Amino acid sequence: MKPNPLKEEHHLRTKLDEYEVDVPNFPKKLKYSKWERLIHVLASPTKDPFEPLLSATNGFMFMKIAPIAGTVVLTLLQIFLLT
Repeated sequence: MKPNPLKEEHHLRTKLDEYEVDVPNFPKKLKYSKWERLIHVLASPTKDPFEPLLSATNGFMFMKIAPIAGTVVLTLLQIFLLT
């Protein structure tokens, strides 16, 4: 590849020289400390894991019945293990 192709292309060079582009000064990205990064992770919003269950009518019934069924299973498990 040639070092500077615009030197040979006079027409292109004149067209490019017609435009003046003002490039804004963007601030550099701040480097956060480990503590600040931890705070950002802990403070970021999370997705609700029960939202798909609560949005459907069957899911709402599941959320009511699941604790009762879990309690029954744990109770039966303790009874069988202790006897």
